[in-house]
Amino acid sequence: MKQPLIAITGGHLTPALAVIEQIQRIHPDWKMVFIGRRNSFEGAAIQSEEERLVRALGIPFHGLTTGRFQRSWSPFTVLSLLKIPLGMATAFLWLMRLRPSLILSFGGYIALPVVLAGKLLNVEIVTHEQTMDLGLSNRIIARMAMRVLLARDVGVPIRQSLFDPVPEPEQSYLSDTPFPILYITGGSTGAQSLNALIYPLLTGLSQSFHIIHQVGAQDLENARRVRNGISPEYRSHYNPVGYIDVGQLSWIYHHAALLVGRSGANTTAEVAALGVPALFIPLPWAAGDEQRINAQTLVDEGMAVLLDQKTLTGETLAAQINSMMKSLPLYKKKAGEVANQYPCDGALRVVKAIEEGIARLNHS
Repeated sequence: MKQPLIAITGGHLTPALAVIEQIQRIHPDWKMVFIGRRNSFEGAAIQSEEERLVRALGIPFHGLTTGRFQRSWSPFTVLSLLKIPLGMATAFLWLMRLRPSLILSFGGYIALPVVLAGKLLNVEIVTHEQTMDLGLSNRIIARMAMRVLLARDVGVPIRQSLFDPVPEPEQSYLSDTPFPILYITGGSTGAQSLNALIYPLLTGLSQSFHIIHQVGAQDLENARRVRNGISPEYRSHYNPVGYIDVGQLSWIYHHAALLVGRSGANTTAEVAALGVPALFIPLPWAAGDEQRINAQTLVDEGMAVLLDQKTLTGETLAAQINSMMKSLPLYKKKAGEVANQYPCDGALRVVKAIEEGIARLNHS
């Protein structure tokens, strides 16, 4: 029997990587390719993390340049719209060349032309949606998919390697320290408005914490300048990084006292599964206020605190961090209780849906 070829695409990278890991574990003979962005942001010549990380897993990566409908005007709006036909044509050519058995979509504008082309070529389509509300692209994709997997039904795929034995750290900032580790993150691409709120607090926080700050590739140079302004005595306590790979993230999750950051679906799923107390500052303009909903679920469990960025000041944020540290044993206890009950089989459930799709193809 010919082994299937799965074409994976979409804007939600972390669950895609989780499913790729799961496929490699239980179906090592399956072939996979990834169709995605080569650049992190429109108008920026920065290599996308998906290309780097997908290639690191040994999966062929095929670049796709396309556009999207934007909610607000920017210098790239017209150019973005003009790229939509290009994206559709490129996706069609890639699928004609690759002839995948099935397309696995993780939503977003980058997946839309791939799914449209797949539908024209009569390729089976499975899509996963990790957020509460479908965006415009995902609403279109859902109409063409054989299976629509919602996070509330199958869960958010979590990378199994986060639970694996934590590797010996290679970076100097990943090491034993007498100071509690404060992990600050805006998600995989960082959050510049959150970073701007954090930077003025670093002189004070660095005196009490060992800080690991995922700032995103675009803000890394700015963060390094901020670091240089910290007193030499405490400068090594602040460690800004652009992106944190899964092995490093596993170490951080197993050692961090507290996470401060956004409350996207991936972050909230990971801290829940790994039992990490969190102080969430949801993205104020997230569709359907989904990040606030994600955070509130863990606040109700007693393992997290939620702050509103619209009214938040640096003074209030610093005070809340210190307040949570004073009650950290209680937050850790509640986080451990959540972790013991949290379903961690989202990636496996997605793979099962793919298996069902492949089985139908083999019997048709």
